[in-house]
Amino acid sequence: MKYLVLGLGYLGRAIAENLVRIGHEVIGVDKDMHQVDLVKQRISATVCLDTTDREALHTLPLNEMDAIFITYGKDFGNSIQTIALLRNLNMEKLIVRSISPIHETVVRAIGVKEIMTPEEDYAAIYASQSMLGDLFKHWYRITDTHHIYEMVAPHTFVGQKISHIRFEENFDVRLAGIERPQTSRNLLGLKQTAYKVVDRLDADLVIEEGDILILFGRMEVIKKLGSL
Repeated sequence: MKYLVLGLGYLGRAIAENLVRIGHEVIGVDKDMHQVDLVKQRISATVCLDTTDREALHTLPLNEMDAIFITYGKDFGNSIQTIALLRNLNMEKLIVRSISPIHETVVRAIGVKEIMTPEEDYAAIYASQSMLGDLFKHWYRITDTHHIYEMVAPHTFVGQKISHIRFEENFDVRLAGIERPQTSRNLLGLKQTAYKVVDRLDADLVIEEGDILILFGRMEVIKKLGSL
């Protein structure tokens, strides 16, 4: 797939480099040549131009893109002008970094549906890690209130049946899945551990040591699990 990343600060560079790493084509754009130079050897192509200039935008292969990321983190006006021009050019698949609540309101009014909130996401991850400690593995935002958490099964759960733990009744979270570690030996005879999703979550399934629980619920109730 092909992507355009407008703004090559820390977030823009990270998005561009990771998209390239997993096999996509990425064009990075910034009006600061220094920012362009930082990433030009690591992504498919780079362009130095002002995205608030309509004629300059026309030089980009906009219609060939599967999505366009707008990652400006400080310049409210630059972000809004760029988004407005792209919407005026009938670009539909825009993914925009939120700068502030007002900025997000304006962006949504323009018609953008996909909003990135990296600062809020990091804060949520940090808070989750603080609550869960070494149990914490991953966090995924689903809505503003509900998230998916991956955490190592607390010691008090090990050896218990799912029906006895009663996740929803006792913790107000839903058990969406379990990843179970499996140890095998590679071609060199060395042990290696891989995780496999348990196919069926029967009520009689017993939680084992090292299981990773995939939980869906509100952030504030996850702390109940962190205190076990």
